[in-house]
Amino acid sequence: MKKKKNKNDLVIKTKQRILRETKSSQKEYITTYKDIKRYFRVFNKTLFKGKLNAFNDIQIKNMKTAYGQCVENLSYRKGTSFFVLEMMPKFSSKREFLNTLAHEMIHLWQQTVKKDTGNHNSLFFSFKPKFKKIGLELTL
Repeated sequence: MKKKKNKNDLVIKTKQRILRETKSSQKEYITTYKDIKRYFRVFNKTLFKGKLNAFNDIQIKNMKTAYGQCVENLSYRKGTSFFVLEMMPKFSSKREFLNTLAHEMIHLWQQTVKKDTGNHNSLFFSFKPKFKKIGLELTL
């Protein structure tokens, strides 16, 4: 008989994975599409109960004012939105990369699932306890 998975088991497993993979936290991290996609799946399951659709596009590029951003492109002719994840090519640590990716995923969730503005509002910060449970930090 298969043991039923508990929601807490997933949180614990995710936290252990993050701790294990960020032990050498002082080491610079190079962003990869593979890691973005892998951790998107992990965070989607753990933080968003699998309700988040993937970004329509992912770009790794240098930015002057942010480590990452969720950009909404509107097609007024078609009446649709197109969401792009933009991430820096390098982070000071893997933990910083994971915090940034999860942060941008909240913006995507706000805009696509909750039909919210995507701002740093109370809905955004309602994820702070969830981040803490898996060993991440939600900041601006």
